[in-house]
Amino acid sequence: MGHVRSAEGRWDKVHGVFMRKVRISLLLAGAALIAFSAPGFAADKKAAPLPPPDPRIGVLEQQLRDVQQQLTEIKGSQSATDYSSAVVDLKRSTSDQYADLNKRLDAQTRVGLDNGRLSFASADGAFTLSLRSLIQFDYGYFAQGRNPANVDLNSGSNFRRAQFGFVGTAWRDWSYNFTYDFGGNGTEKNGYIYYAYLQYDGFGPLHVRGGAIAPFAGIEDATGSGDLLFLERPSVTDIARNIAGSPGREGIDVFLQGDTYLLSAAYTSKKTTDAATFDEQSAVVTRASWLAVSTSDVKWLVDANLSHVFHLADTAPNSGANFFSFSNGPEVGVDASKTVNTGNIDAKRVTEFGFESAATYAGLYAQGGWFRFNVERRTAVPNPNFDGWYATLTYSLTGEEHAYDPTTASFRGLRPDHPLGSGGWGAWEVKARYSDIDLDYLPFATVAAGGVAGGKQDIWTLGVNWYPTSGIRFMFDYDNIQVDHVNAPANNISASAFVVRSQISF
Repeated sequence: MGHVRSAEGRWDKVHGVFMRKVRISLLLAGAALIAFSAPGFAADKKAAPLPPPDPRIGVLEQQLRDVQQQLTEIKGSQSATDYSSAVVDLKRSTSDQYADLNKRLDAQTRVGLDNGRLSFASADGAFTLSLRSLIQFDYGYFAQGRNPANVDLNSGSNFRRAQFGFVGTAWRDWSYNFTYDFGGNGTEKNGYIYYAYLQYDGFGPLHVRGGAIAPFAGIEDATGSGDLLFLERPSVTDIARNIAGSPGREGIDVFLQGDTYLLSAAYTSKKTTDAATFDEQSAVVTRASWLAVSTSDVKWLVDANLSHVFHLADTAPNSGANFFSFSNGPEVGVDASKTVNTGNIDAKRVTEFGFESAATYAGLYAQGGWFRFNVERRTAVPNPNFDGWYATLTYSLTGEEHAYDPTTASFRGLRPDHPLGSGGWGAWEVKARYSDIDLDYLPFATVAAGGVAGGKQDIWTLGVNWYPTSGIRFMFDYDNIQVDHVNAPANNISASAFVVRSQISF
């Protein structure tokens, strides 16, 4: 402010000098008028005698000399005065005020709306918060006229997922995720904790995550629900992830994550949706993933995972009774029935391991995997084992590619290069998948002899995905479902399903 007052003082001085010049100019003009008018008047009166001198002329002459003297002084004073420093001070003051204004703006909380997601961030970036949501609405119809009378798959609609939550960072090295889900396929609670964890990221590539998590258990498992290629995961991967993983699993996960690798080891217990038990399940879930090829044209991912339940939940206090079951549905979320189901198996330990791979080339995307399930019984009867596999192939009709996500070691859904309404029709892809699960073990033997008749299910799926924009998707799946119970033909299923999904996510 001192610089501003100094500049104002110099301006007042310049203004005073200017006004003095104006007054002097007026005075000079008046003197000149009198001087020129007197001789003219005398010329017109040549015949008359000359009048006596007017004393006012002397006064004007003296004033003229004084004015000339003042002009000389003013010119000297003006040439000696330099206002450049005042201008520099004024510029510096303005620049300081501008910098101070920018500093205050930078200190404010930043608000953004990236791809529809409302986000907040502190000025230093140490704290962030983003609101997130995923809404999936399905409608499905089953054509099942050839099925036995006791088999009836449900046609109808539901909100497969209705998730709301927030994610972000705190104190720069911590991250968090809280997500609640109000949807489901009829087997979940009406509203439950999907994610609720805190993660420490201050160890570089090593991260520690604890709470209600989803431990890494394979490529298909790690693919986000909003990026799934089909409406449901293949039965074999859905069974594998639910042994000791899947969202809402309480536990702690330690993992190394880089641009081309992911190594994970987690300890887990029950899910947030599980009924109360007397001693909770205890298990470990591990995964190793490597992006073996990564070029601008080709990406190839290889993956292995293992889950081991070393203590099953007790069904009664001090009973020592432990049971485990494997089951799944027709890969259509509007129906909650279990088309294959082993029922309760008297078990001591359960082990699952699997191998998956995925690759992209131009508009092509391929993924597949094989899984094995082993059960160690508590009694002296044969230990059952089960297996299954799947294969997926998609092709982008509009040329987009599935991007690799190093944070989950999986591939994301398409992001349209030319969204609808912006000079294009979004992204389109066609898809096909074969899914197989076999839950039979000595199916004709009695339970006492170790027989397990869970059934065998094979599903062919064809479909189309349309991505009008990056946050909206429409999916159409046609499923051909075949379920074979070799020891109970009355429970066999042969059906077709037509399912559509509308999805919005941010």
